[in-house]
Amino acid sequence: MWAARAVGAVARLGIADRLAGGPRTARELAPALGADEAALYRLMRAVVSVGVLTKEPGGRFGLTPFGECLRSGVPGSMRAAIASEVDTVHWACWGQLDDCIRTGKPAFEKVFGLRNPWDYYRDKNPEDGRLFSENMTAMSGTEVREVLGAYSFKGTRLVVDVGGAHGAFLAAVLKRVPEARGILFDQPDVVALAQPTLKELGVADRVERVGGSFFESVPAGGDLYLLKHILHDWSDEECVRILRRVREAMAPGARVAVVELPLLESGGSPFSALLDINMLVCLTGKERTPAEYAELFRRAELEPAGVTPTKSPVAVIEARRA
Repeated sequence: MWAARAVGAVARLGIADRLAGGPRTARELAPALGADEAALYRLMRAVVSVGVLTKEPGGRFGLTPFGECLRSGVPGSMRAAIASEVDTVHWACWGQLDDCIRTGKPAFEKVFGLRNPWDYYRDKNPEDGRLFSENMTAMSGTEVREVLGAYSFKGTRLVVDVGGAHGAFLAAVLKRVPEARGILFDQPDVVALAQPTLKELGVADRVERVGGSFFESVPAGGDLYLLKHILHDWSDEECVRILRRVREAMAPGARVAVVELPLLESGGSPFSALLDINMLVCLTGKERTPAEYAELFRRAELEPAGVTPTKSPVAVIEARRA
């Protein structure tokens, strides 16, 4: 816990970016970071012990290979991931783990008095929200490459990305299938900000942005519905509601591609099992086995159609309209 929070502070303060040009002292860094010099020195000295920084003669600190990963905008950067996973939301909710185990209920509403973390990020702490979004985008880039390499999008004409945020995944699919067009569906305030991303990725003229709630309705007529890291946020009952709205909107012969980190009965990725506890303390959702996803499909009157693994922890769990 101590190490995680200390490394998180290095990430959130942007210390690694300040050391990109070479070793520097706390005295040199403190003014630019708006930090107390003595406290900054103690933090930097502490993370030397866990391999983030090196300490050189004269009190100068430099980056280790691990520390390089805390820089912004470099290949493989983990800055946003580490910064967001020790933010106020996650830290406070994990602090209630014992109570969550006793009750089986998430801690977020009890701690913050709001329905979900997205409301908190939007209304109370947009800076943490920005870091969380950066984290999701960074994770998505690696996952999308693996999904595109493993799963066939051939023959798709209209892709509906349900809960697709700013459309990075949808754009990648549309580039893979040049003849297809897409609908980006998310909350109205989210899709309102998506146009710059879609323009940058070169697909703005092929994407219609639609705002709404996937508990109420989903854009109709798609032959492929993408749900990437959506269902794990919600309870079984809520997932069935979402999937039923998708089924109602699907064209004949359409398919649903759910991208998640499945738990495996034989063990699987330790990350998936720990991510499941993150869902427990923060949200109503959970990580699931392929069999559990298949049961959700059946309850929503969809026909399970197999699981496509990738070289990353994510898999594509497919269903078709029954």
